[in-house]
Order: sequence, then structure tokens, then C-alpha cells
Amino acid sequence: MFPELSMPLWRIGHPLVVHMQRVPGEVRSGGSEPVRALSDRIWWKVKTSGLRGVVTELTAGELSELKVHARDAWWGGAAGVRKEDSAGDFYRQIESEARRQGRGTGKPGTRHLLPRQVDFDRLAAENADRAVEALREVVTGLVARSLLDGKPYAAALGGHVVTALVRADEGGEAYLAIAADGFVHPQMIGLILGAVPGIPSSEWQPEPGGVAGIDPREGQIIWSTLIPPGAQARILELGGAG
Repeated sequence: MFPELSMPLWRIGHPLVVHMQRVPGEVRSGGSEPVRALSDRIWWKVKTSGLRGVVTELTAGELSELKVHARDAWWGGAAGVRKEDSAGDFYRQIESEARRQGRGTGKPGTRHLLPRQVDFDRLAAENADRAVEALREVVTGLVARSLLDGKPYAAALGGHVVTALVRADEGGEAYLAIAADGFVHPQMIGLILGAVPGIPSSEWQPEPGGVAGIDPREGQIIWSTLIPPGAQARILELGGAG
């Protein structure tokens, strides 16, 4: 079972996963040992305490086949435990498994250890989650800065320029306007407006005629809302200004 998207698999603090992250550097420096019995491709040994694993570098063709855009990528194909001089030892088990998979071909087979579509789907979902989180941080930061000095602040997001402007009364509600340039997909609009904490979607209003000193340019869309004091404090905290 996969953990939640907020926990990328490569950040899991398991000692074997942590060591697997070091394998590319170890290989480049000549400090890794291959599993010689797995000769259909190079698998590198990973050893930490009583745990064992294997890691391989994926080819450009394998990444292209699964529509992954990366110049290089490494994969931890299997893991187990060390049992010295025992048939249950991880490396003995993986070698026996590879012989069975390659039966009739004259060589071991480890293709079954490579990532499947579900693994790349997980990676895509992690990347999307990180992109959404980054968007939230940028939008919250813009609003926090404007909340402090009443000036507009802008940033490029998803190919669009997003501007935040706050008009605040001392100790009371603050009026927030957010403008986006160019055609913005409705889903992107939802992400931008939803990035402001404490404001339900029903509280946003479109402002086609302009608002708070912002006159909409051609292709620019503006939304506005009121930010109650509690939400202002949360915005300043999350935006690094609290």
C-alpha cells in the first residue's frame, strides 16, 4: 500500500530507502558492487545492517515507454533481509527467482523487477501534489506581502501572471483582489483561489469591471473577497510574515 501523496516515496526514512538514494553517487565513484548473477542488466547491491536490496538505472527507452520525461532515473527493484549461508538469504532468493523468470532463454530474467505503470502513476501524482503545494505557497506569499503594505505583488504561475492586492483596515476585515492574465483553465482558477486559507469558494466574486484600483486589461480576470482577521493571521503565518 502506498503512503499518502504528501509523503514522496523517495523521502521515506527507512534505512534501506535512504541508502538506495546514495547508489547513483556510489556507482559513479566506483564504490558499488553489482549482483553478478543478474546478468541481463546491471543491478547494484544495497546493504545496510541486516537489510539488502537491488537498484538499477532505467534506460531512456524504458522511461519513454512509460512517458516519463527524465534524463536519468534509478529504481529499487526488490528488498529483503540478510541470512548468511541460508537459502532464505535475499540475494540467493533473487538469483533463484531470476533463473526461473529467464527459464528457456539461457539467461536470468529481471524484467519483472522493473517499475510498472502503477509506479509511474504514483510518481506523476506525487509531482502533481508538489506542484499544487508550491502554487499554494506562492499565492499565500503574495497575499501576505500585500497584506502588510497594501501594494500589489505578482508572480508567474502555470504560464500566467497572478497579482494579489489587499486593502486592509486596522484590526478589521481586509479586501483582497486577485487578478490572472490570459486564458486560465477553471481548474487552475480553483487552485489559485483555494490557495488562500480561510476563504471558502463561495466567498469569491468575479469582478469583470475591475476592483480595488485594478482595472482589468484585455484577457485579465479578477476575483475579490473579504479576509476576516483570523484568516489574515493565518495568511501572515503561512506566508512567512507572521
